[in-house]
Amino acid sequence: MLPRGVDRAGLGCLARELKHLDAVKTRIHWHLNREKRYPFGERSPDPESFEPIGFPPPWPDRPWIYAVMVASANGVVAWQRTGPDDDPVRDVLGGDDTRPERIADRRHMRHLRCYGDVAIGSQTLRDQPNLVQTPQEPGEPPVPALYEFRRRHGLPHHPRAVVYTLHGGLDVGLPVFNTPGMDVIVVGPTFAEATLSVRGARDKGVDFIVEAVREPAGLRRAHERLFAERGVRYLACEGGETVLRALHAAGILDEVFVTVTDAVIDETAHERVLRILDFEAEGATLMAEGRIDPASGYAFRRWRFNER
Repeated sequence: MLPRGVDRAGLGCLARELKHLDAVKTRIHWHLNREKRYPFGERSPDPESFEPIGFPPPWPDRPWIYAVMVASANGVVAWQRTGPDDDPVRDVLGGDDTRPERIADRRHMRHLRCYGDVAIGSQTLRDQPNLVQTPQEPGEPPVPALYEFRRRHGLPHHPRAVVYTLHGGLDVGLPVFNTPGMDVIVVGPTFAEATLSVRGARDKGVDFIVEAVREPAGLRRAHERLFAERGVRYLACEGGETVLRALHAAGILDEVFVTVTDAVIDETAHERVLRILDFEAEGATLMAEGRIDPASGYAFRRWRFNER
């Protein structure tokens, strides 16, 4: 039965209006935005849902690398899990997936997957085994505008997944290794390549960049090879914190998009608590800041380490 007062001809209009209202409620408004370069054009992939995000050009010999992360109001980003029900990401985000701010954060992350390829550390994959870093994750509503944006700019349908691992301790049955149209590049030392090859990774089409990534010079070389040999130009790294700190120590973490929530974490209730970098102390520049409305408890910020 149709809603009262709506005929079939008007049902599509109603659906579009509801989508528009939903987008308006969760659209991040960047009241500060110092990046005015738009290599992908000044129009966002979905103008109704997102304001445009500019980027510098890639470096001459490596990708532009940007982190995407979330932190609590008191600066906590993670801790040692005690079990599958102990989820730092859920708690830092406040636990309510239906909040407009939470929806905005989720869409923001999907938006940032549009511009190139994606990266993740092996521990994050072990903690979140169903994670697939695509603009539309499995089970989510379609986002044709984001995929059309990728197509128009000559990018593959799905971002390529760059997985960092020192030991290769991953199950090749994970969804990331089995998503049609999604290529995986594993970055790690010889031991990681050997371990994953024995487990059948090559049979699934997994590619490898073999470097001594525990050392900053090796991590830099790996990204130079991603640029020169695999054509990676923009790389969105979603963690974990160990990977982000290693990239920063190597001098190749160019900037960080961070969502600061209104959740306050009791640090005494957890072991091995990790806190967000002190961006100002590290010499970073605040490039952008936004909210979905002035009264929102979430702040969306963009800190840049490397000028280009």
